[in-house]
Amino acid sequence: MSADRPDRPGVAALVAELEVRRHARTALAVGVGFAAVVFLLFAYLPGTDESLAFWAGLSFVLAFSVFGLVATVLVGIAAYRRTLEVRGREPGRRSPSTLAIVFGLLGWVLVPVVATLAVDVPSPEFRLAIALLSSGFVALTVGGIGVRAVGALTLEHVWRPPEALVGAVVYTTVVAAPAVGCPSGGICLGTPDSLVAATVGLQASAAPPAYAVVALGGGAVIGLGLGLRGASPPHGFFAGAVAALSVLPIVAAASGEPDVVRSTALYLPVVLGGVAAVGNAAGIAASRSLSGD
Repeated sequence: MSADRPDRPGVAALVAELEVRRHARTALAVGVGFAAVVFLLFAYLPGTDESLAFWAGLSFVLAFSVFGLVATVLVGIAAYRRTLEVRGREPGRRSPSTLAIVFGLLGWVLVPVVATLAVDVPSPEFRLAIALLSSGFVALTVGGIGVRAVGALTLEHVWRPPEALVGAVVYTTVVAAPAVGCPSGGICLGTPDSLVAATVGLQASAAPPAYAVVALGGGAVIGLGLGLRGASPPHGFFAGAVAALSVLPIVAAASGEPDVVRSTALYLPVVLGGVAAVGNAAGIAASRSLSGD
């Protein structure tokens, strides 16, 4: 080593502490296995007009991409758990949000693949049903990741199921009740997919202001209540994610479009969960202020 470029034992210690090499080996096995399955199901077994060398090249890119994604996730989880340990918190072996991410990813990938292999020419109704089913797994995955992200940002690992479930039920009612009449053409304030278009797509006319006030304002109030009861911000995000998952049938009935259902499942947990988590944090701050902490 030169004088101006000394050895960095801290980096090597960090790599060893987070078990980066072990996670890299695991990620490599996952990437290669996933790419091999895709190559087998979509190129080798059904046959293809393209050369197998072309598919092999694509499989290599897919394997490398999956390797990078899985390695990043595994090392990130290890860093998060180590951070909790340094702060004197017990990270635990598993959590509901982790199980939701794993289960959601499996369903997200497997349901469309199985449906494609099972039915040659699906009807519009069948496509909508598959979109609704797979979108449930999408919302489950996004919600689980959101809960983990909010937990990491707050470094709060206390899980209180009663408060979380009560908040989820109440928020689901707040989001669903104003939209119940929409599929049949009755009077309603709006539908969750319109709320996504208005908030994510910045289309002010997509959802009536009254529905935005009820859904987003209601989430802030519910999160505030959870915070005042001492529940941490991940509980608020959980309530929003469950509400997003629960109202997907209303979106499917109102739109009848698989693309609308899928986009709603991807963005609605973030919209509802984010609002409730912010309200949750405000409730915690208000509670501490009132108690004089």
